[in-house]
Amino acid sequence: MALYSTIEASKKVLLSTFDQDLPVLPEIRELVDSVEFSTDSAEPLIPIVLKAHESFAALKGLEGIIAVALCKKRFGEDTKVKASVNCNHAALFPAMSFLSTVDGIPKWGSEMKNKIMDTDLNHVYNNIYRRMLTNIYRTKDGGFYHLHASLNATPTLEALGLPPYDEGKNEKKVAQREIEASTQQYTSEDLDKMIRHIEQAGSPCLTRAEFLASSHGKHISSRPLFELSQLESTSPTLMLSLEGPNILSGVKILDLSRVIAGPVISRTLAEYGAQVLRVTSHNLPDQSYYAVDFNFGKRTIDLDLKSSEGRQAFENLLEDVDVIVDGYRPGAIAKLGYGPDELLKRFSGKRGFIYVKESCYGDGGEWSDRPGWQQIADSVTGVSWANGRALGLEEPVAPPFPLADFGAGELGCIATLNALHHRLTKGGSYYTSVSLVKYNDWLMSLGSYPEEIWRRIASAHGLEHSQKLSRQSNFDDVGLAAIASINRLHPHLWKDPDFMQVATNTPFGTVKTQSPIVKIDPFKAASNGWLNVTRPAGYDSLADWV
Repeated sequence: MALYSTIEASKKVLLSTFDQDLPVLPEIRELVDSVEFSTDSAEPLIPIVLKAHESFAALKGLEGIIAVALCKKRFGEDTKVKASVNCNHAALFPAMSFLSTVDGIPKWGSEMKNKIMDTDLNHVYNNIYRRMLTNIYRTKDGGFYHLHASLNATPTLEALGLPPYDEGKNEKKVAQREIEASTQQYTSEDLDKMIRHIEQAGSPCLTRAEFLASSHGKHISSRPLFELSQLESTSPTLMLSLEGPNILSGVKILDLSRVIAGPVISRTLAEYGAQVLRVTSHNLPDQSYYAVDFNFGKRTIDLDLKSSEGRQAFENLLEDVDVIVDGYRPGAIAKLGYGPDELLKRFSGKRGFIYVKESCYGDGGEWSDRPGWQQIADSVTGVSWANGRALGLEEPVAPPFPLADFGAGELGCIATLNALHHRLTKGGSYYTSVSLVKYNDWLMSLGSYPEEIWRRIASAHGLEHSQKLSRQSNFDDVGLAAIASINRLHPHLWKDPDFMQVATNTPFGTVKTQSPIVKIDPFKAASNGWLNVTRPAGYDSLADWV
């Protein structure tokens, strides 16, 4: 587009992040020119009226800046190094799981279930009736409410007066009609009270103005992109070998997370050579397909943290850990005795550590203890309404790709790099946190594309006056439509070796996945950054740092 440059727009967004009271040391701001942007087309790739394309390019730029600071801190201040980011590559970041394949089979291929471990313990993703609970539904007062099946649809279905299983309704539109017949018996407010009472995920679909008028919206909009607090200041600076070879070589990370945002944090950190150990339990459900992409660079072990054996093995790992990534419900890990306050007591006088918390609603504020997911963050912050209205509809519509999940995941990576920079510079222990809602709040604050630009994007993607998408279009429907049109418009991206890479002989088979976006040669390269190929959950038998 001659009238628009994603590079210049991304640079402006990057510079604006420093106006968000980022909790970074002064030298980070001084390195803003240490990242270079490139692209092979000026037009935004993601078919949404919001500046998601530029947001991911800018965040990858910020990641690069802090990584350069770490590189200088580790290998010497005189080290000549720059980060580079391709804006199109960054824009495809949230589409990662729609791009990847196993032996040529995409995520939605019917044969994929034979390639991955079945961790759908509560039959949510292989049962259409239960899966369709995750959608936007009309309410009695004419509003819209986004329900979510989470990893177990039964509590919400039963609260709605519906059977937990109904094979007679195991077809998409039939299931949606059945569920909406129930939601229309409640106002949005009553439905929200019910969902809160049973401690499940759900949200009324708010406009941007309605979100900002809420007490939680006021709180979140006043906060920086990520939070950082120093837990103690007596432990010495983090010491890392000058030999490297990568920026995070020798850094040990425990990944306690599921699904998307949390695993994205640790996958990206693994690109820098960190030793990542992902801890999951066969007793807990998960969405197993995401392991294909998100377990690159990691070892994976199975531990039951409610058993004495599992706790002992986990506590042995804690003795040498540098970073803990927590992506479970607020307070869940603390109840097991491994929250930041408990670890502070455990490590007192011994060593420093970093605790990274990823959540839907963020720290503080009225809704901070609520569970949530990508779609809930989209609904509560106004993203879904913005997308629906841009499509010419008077109803909210889910955006293409899990933008908030990947946005929070990227912010979590940035926050961790920043906390490591603090540890290398000042010593101490740190708590840092990110949320899906904050990413969306920031995305909305960037504004929409000018009308002329949006019309050109919508026309190119076949979205003008489109009847293809609606509030009944779920996560996969919208994502697949976007991937199809991006592939039609930019087919070369799928074949670009700088964008996609192939790993052969993985436990899944031959995996094609998105390659690392931030390049910092020679200190960060996928070939010597990721220490391990991808693997299923619980693949490694040894619960130890190798």
